[in-house]
Amino acid sequence: MTGLYTIGDSVCWGAELENKQTERFSHHVSQELNLVDCNNSTAGVSNDYIFRHTLRDVSHWLQTKKLWSEETDWVEVDDMFVLVGWTAPTRFEWWNESKYQQERLWAGYDKWGNPDEDRTTEDKFVLNQTEILPSYIRTINQVLALHSFLTNYNIKHYMFNVFYDYEWLEEPTKKIDEYGRDKNQCSFEEMYRLLPNSFTGDTMYNIIRNVGLLPRKHPTKEAHKVWANHLIDSGVFDDIR
Repeated sequence: MTGLYTIGDSVCWGAELENKQTERFSHHVSQELNLVDCNNSTAGVSNDYIFRHTLRDVSHWLQTKKLWSEETDWVEVDDMFVLVGWTAPTRFEWWNESKYQQERLWAGYDKWGNPDEDRTTEDKFVLNQTEILPSYIRTINQVLALHSFLTNYNIKHYMFNVFYDYEWLEEPTKKIDEYGRDKNQCSFEEMYRLLPNSFTGDTMYNIIRNVGLLPRKHPTKEAHKVWANHLIDSGVFDDIR
């Protein structure tokens, strides 16, 4: 039995759906291909979170052959397929005394209830960390590192950009490190060429744009089905059929 390990933000989690477990795309893929649906997506998380948890969970499976999700609890599987939906690069996490806190530029529709009502974008720390340049560098590093890790251990995987429209950045003219070279400090063009095609191609939202979004800008159940069919029809899972 193969486990479908899915991770991402609220979109991959199935936010606003009446029944996430049976209406989100990971369920449809798992049903079609007879996989164990281990969806570890969480609302409001950053690429830092996605990167950290995927490394942790794949490492655990490599040693124990066990995966976990809230719906399945611990389950033993012979093989796994990793499906990563990367979120906005401007989100990040930081250590807040005893636990990680997920942070971003907060828009009104992003705030969910009392825990989020005091979120602000005016804090200097948040504004600095969400600037485009360091955000892009961080996410590109994470995508390349995770892709290399999974490839090295022969873990079948597919990475996609959920919704973010990346801009093409010029190399900075000012020093971004206290020491080091003055030119080609980021090597954006060279690193971009090494990113998986699945990440640099169409976003999930570009594929489902004509199907519809819910009030908080999450995909409808019909849109989740369209995305599942797109993944299957594109041959993403041909190696595990």
